[in-house]
Amino acid sequence: MDLDPGIAVAEGPLVYRPSEDSLLLLDSIRLERGERFLEVGTGTGLIALHAARLGPAVATDANREAAALAQANARRNGVALEVVLGNLAAGLRGPFDVVAFNPPYLEGPPGDDLDRAWAGGDQGSEISIRFVSDLPRILAPGGRAYLLLSRANRAARSLAESMFQASVVASKRLFFEDLDVLELRPRGP
Repeated sequence: MDLDPGIAVAEGPLVYRPSEDSLLLLDSIRLERGERFLEVGTGTGLIALHAARLGPAVATDANREAAALAQANARRNGVALEVVLGNLAAGLRGPFDVVAFNPPYLEGPPGDDLDRAWAGGDQGSEISIRFVSDLPRILAPGGRAYLLLSRANRAARSLAESMFQASVVASKRLFFEDLDVLELRPRGP
């Protein structure tokens, strides 16, 4: 999806701001009009707002302030976006044609709600591993998921590659890490 400068996104002090990684993920997502979309860990809702302009969209976040901000941003932009306060995709029913996640991918434990946006636990992979493990439950048989990972997230990448057909659809080098967006598709029978 291309960045729409007409989408206005308010930010909050306890919510992850859309950054280079967010824009990399947004630009990597291929979404057709009418496909059912889920963004996990939406933050401000930037990606989910773009998707909601094309079809039914759901966004989740475990941070109460982020969920409220994403809902306010949906109202501000006049789009129908269902925002769910919750951990990853817990409690959601699929199938979703397209799922996107910019997980916390830096190594270390979170100290507060804002830290949860980037602190991904051991090797930065704990949250991504939980997401990938649950993904078959919500992803449509012909669907695709877009997962942003640091190249240091070897455990999450290995799991994703073992469970799905995985291909790198975009990469970006930041001053302290290399990021890849993986497109994950269900394996055939």
